Parts: sequence; structure tokens; C-alpha cells
Amino acid sequence: MVVYRPGDPLEQTLGAVRDRLLARPATRIAGLVPRYGSPHANGRASLWLDDVVRGDSIALSQDLGAGSTSCILSADGLAMAQVRLAEAIATRPQLVLFGRFAKEEIAGRGIREEVGLAVAGDIPALVAVDRSMLPGWIEFAGDDWTELPVSPDAIVDWFDSLAAQRGTTGS
Repeated sequence: MVVYRPGDPLEQTLGAVRDRLLARPATRIAGLVPRYGSPHANGRASLWLDDVVRGDSIALSQDLGAGSTSCILSADGLAMAQVRLAEAIATRPQLVLFGRFAKEEIAGRGIREEVGLAVAGDIPALVAVDRSMLPGWIEFAGDDWTELPVSPDAIVDWFDSLAAQRGTTGS
């Protein structure tokens, strides 16, 4: 699990990890990588999820207009993310990238079930958690997780070590 703070280059880091692992022909990864897009009318950045396998993107936020202060999370985008993650888990890759575990997941919604499916299926999961949300993550996950920094090198090294332990090809 990648523990980050506001201002950390999380999206760039997860994108770099995806790109490095996809460059390895024998490595099978799947899932979704978050990235920010152009701002909505209210000035908040749009949020997209890039599908590692399909190569397309899901809009996770919605533009509610210039004066809006409401939550911009798109229910349709979240539902599509859940479907895509379930499909990714079903392929039994060496690693599933989940993006963020945040307020929705702590409340029992969002991609919480899909993270649980991967863990229950013994499929390694890479999840990003804001340091302020760690208590909610720990309540969900217990003690069986590894804290990783916001560093492509550290995350790829963790994946390689995990792949070696499992006897799968990591490089």
C-alpha cells in the first residue's frame, strides 16, 4: 500500500510504476491508475482512471458547473471502475492497481469490495491511502499489508520481491 500526503506526486508515481511493469513482456498487471485532467467549470481538477489493460479512461468526476461546491464524484464512473476492477481480478494478474482507498471506501462503498476480492483471492493489490485515512484502512485491512513510499523505484522493488517470493516472473 502506498501511503501518501497531499502534494505528493501520487498519480505520476503510479503511472510510472504501470509503465515500467507493462514494459516487461512476462509481467501481467491489471487495474486502474488515477490521473488528474483539465479543470471543471468550478476550478477543481477532473479525475480520470486509466485502465491498464484496455488503454482507455473512465471519468471519475463530473462537472457540476461553475458555482458548485458539491462532491464531484461520478456515480457512473465509480460503478464502471468497480466493473473494470472485478474484470481485472478475474484474470488473476500478478498485480492489480486500485488507485485510492479514500472516504467512499472507509464508508463501506467505492472499490472496497473489489480490494477485498483481490485480497481474498490472494492476488497482490497496490492501493494508495492518504496518511490521514490510515485508521480507516487499518480498520478494513488489519495488519497484513506493507507500507510503501511514493516512489516508483520502491514500488517496483516491492513488486519484484513479491514476484520472487511467489515464484512468478517479475522482470
